[in-house]
Amino acid sequence: MAKVLELFGGCGGLGFGFHEQGFDIVACNEYDPNIAKTYKHNFPETNVIVGDITDKSVKQKIYDVFSKSLCDIVLGGPPCVAYSMSGKRNSRDPRGKLFNDYVEIVKMLNPKAFIMENVKGILTMMHDKQELTPEEKVIADQYYLLEKEKENLLEEKKNISFNNEIGTEKSEINKQGIKDVNKQIAKMKTQFPIFRMKLTDIIKKRFNDIGYSVKMELLNSANYGVPQKRERVIFIGTRNDLNIDINYPTETHNRDGNNGKLKWVSVKEAIDDLKDLPEDGSIQQIYTKHNDKFIEKIENTPQGKSVNPKYTEAFFRCDEDKPSNTVKENHGGVFIHYEKHRVMTPRELARLQSFPDDFIFKGSKSSMLVQLGNAVPCGLSSAIAKEVLNAL
Repeated sequence: MAKVLELFGGCGGLGFGFHEQGFDIVACNEYDPNIAKTYKHNFPETNVIVGDITDKSVKQKIYDVFSKSLCDIVLGGPPCVAYSMSGKRNSRDPRGKLFNDYVEIVKMLNPKAFIMENVKGILTMMHDKQELTPEEKVIADQYYLLEKEKENLLEEKKNISFNNEIGTEKSEINKQGIKDVNKQIAKMKTQFPIFRMKLTDIIKKRFNDIGYSVKMELLNSANYGVPQKRERVIFIGTRNDLNIDINYPTETHNRDGNNGKLKWVSVKEAIDDLKDLPEDGSIQQIYTKHNDKFIEKIENTPQGKSVNPKYTEAFFRCDEDKPSNTVKENHGGVFIHYEKHRVMTPRELARLQSFPDDFIFKGSKSSMLVQLGNAVPCGLSSAIAKEVLNAL
């Protein structure tokens, strides 16, 4: 039985498919102790190491676990905050460089292969080159200051949006500030090749340097029977000395159900049987209480639109006959039910992420939403795990 290490485990969405396919996930690392409780509950045989992966003592705990057995596979998706297409993108966000720790652990454990996932935004993300001359660093620092200024202005814009009492004058000043910074950023783009390169190329090179061949592909979860159009970049790395070839999973579904494939699974197919259940905390069918004003807004929101026209994701009313958009935590602004005048429950969102009903999330409701928003859909992880199993 192949031995596996899962990094950045979260609640266990990526690991789920590997557990399901019979892999032995010997150890998992998760930074958040509350989220780690979910992993421990659902996968009690796995040694869950809680702590910051950048901490040498945490790394040592991982190495100690594998001191008596080889590690065959490393899994994990470094946090995607710095790469996300929604909101701010900070190329020097420390969370955007956690792949360095991933590389370090792969080098130490020397597994046969690794699977690393991330958001679609990583495809267009640029990072500073690994080594910069003093002159190149000056230009890089100038650009970074602009990024930070934009980040602060976007945060200010968010606060203005949620506090109408601030007034329109400050809003206009904020808009102009963002425009000005964007112009300065645009002017500097011609200098990118001096100090930056595509993050995906940096990642590939780092793994190439320690003896791994790497390929990557953008996969849409809906094409694997998940009732959600969640796209994830999947890196597959294999050790050069082993002659292993791991294929990407063959798509089983498509939008129209043609060319010998099944039709995408719709939101209604996934969750319709839950809509009239009484609240049941044991399966996380937990309802949110809305005030009359918000319910009225929901009633006037058609499928395919958001309760607030300013946002395309928060409080979006799902189309019943299509897969959902990407499940996100959105600070509680989760999807609106296609029929009921309320937001979806954690269990309904879990269904959209293809978690089985006996998968129990620990923690508060807000913590459950965070876990769900960060998870890899189980249907996608299972499809990937099957291909890894076939290759090994």
